[in-house]
Amino acid sequence: MTTPARDPVLPTALNLPLFNKLRGKRVVLASSSPRRIEILRRYGLSPEVVPSTFAEDYSHADFEDAEQYATATCTAKGVEVYERLVAANPEDPPDLVIAADTVVVLPPPSLAILEKPKNKADQMGMLQDYNGSWVNVVTAVTLVQPQIATPGYSLASLTATTKVEFADNPSSLLKAYVECGEGIDRAGGFAIQGQGGLLIKKIEGDYDVCVGFPGQAFFAWLAELTEEGTLLEMD
Repeated sequence: MTTPARDPVLPTALNLPLFNKLRGKRVVLASSSPRRIEILRRYGLSPEVVPSTFAEDYSHADFEDAEQYATATCTAKGVEVYERLVAANPEDPPDLVIAADTVVVLPPPSLAILEKPKNKADQMGMLQDYNGSWVNVVTAVTLVQPQIATPGYSLASLTATTKVEFADNPSSLLKAYVECGEGIDRAGGFAIQGQGGLLIKKIEGDYDVCVGFPGQAFFAWLAELTEEGTLLEMD
């Protein structure tokens, strides 16, 4: 079977070794998130999109902190997509699968991990919990790459955290935001890049972490892996 021609590197990408390494490779994003796709494309990478079917049903209690939980979840997403694509066409496996997971973490002493709200009441409860306070938004990214040794792939992961401070918002604003429907499918129940920005006083860290993908940290990490020779090391 002929391998289809592909190039995930956009003409807008900077002339850097990491992009040269990725040219002509099968790079897959294990997510259909428009926000993650947009961030990757902004910096010059346009991966094939294959959403993961992983159930995302890990128990928070099984992990020491939010970073470990998010890393385990995005790793499971990436491995599921990698194994599915290899099984579907062993002659054209992915060269690189990128997976990500974003969670919101309440401040101490709670440190509760919040994901997407179950319904509007759950979303309102989340927003009330950190109204006038702050949360950490944690995004983890895992790379899945082929290797000869069992289990047939290698893993590497990165986490990034941004602190988000909420204004002391009136209940009428919280209610209006919940009713608009924007945050119901977002970790923590809000979208900083949309109407949810009205609720937020300031942030400390990378804005893109809150959107769902740490663009600057990710590409700096890829540059390090390229220099070390561990990015696409089976080339």
